[in-house]
Amino acid sequence: MTIVTCSANASTRERWRQILQGDHQLFEVSTVAELKDVVKHQEIELILLHRSMVDMNLISSITESRCFVLSDIPDDNEAVLLLKSGAVGYANTYVSPVRLKEAVNTAISGRVWVGQKLMQKIIRGTTQDIDPKSTEPPPEHKLSGREWEVALLVGQGMSNLEIAAELNISESTVKAHIGSIFKKTNTESRLQLALYVKTQTT
Repeated sequence: MTIVTCSANASTRERWRQILQGDHQLFEVSTVAELKDVVKHQEIELILLHRSMVDMNLISSITESRCFVLSDIPDDNEAVLLLKSGAVGYANTYVSPVRLKEAVNTAISGRVWVGQKLMQKIIRGTTQDIDPKSTEPPPEHKLSGREWEVALLVGQGMSNLEIAAELNISESTVKAHIGSIFKKTNTESRLQLALYVKTQTT
């Protein structure tokens, strides 16, 4: 997989290189002009883009590649705007090496990656009108009553720990239910599941 890292800060590019080298072919650029030139002449799977390099039109103008934005001072509202503009992920510039690798692999696989707190905020913002009293699961996916309860709580933006406390079950049981729900509803993420729940309850 080929990734471009784009930051005017040499130490930031160096950090990203140390984390990702060996797993991916990397190009490093320090200006937007260099970025556009690389994208024009190379087949790029993902661009890691430092927030300082971004204007809102840049992401939508680079349609050939997926853009993942990393910010020194992450802001949830900014993240939502960037995701709406076409970014496939948003994280802190100094996210841990393990999380950065996870984020990159998620984005390369075609999915969107954001941190858990931001994901919960996005889910709550898009699913405010879910009726928590919709106790009957949709028949076509054969969810059990308990699975539907879990799905509704995911749809309200709750974490696994919060769901476990709400239903008085263990967190590992919640994880097992969510895995089963994903399979039965043909969803792959909490956001997809929340949107599915919304379509079934509104």
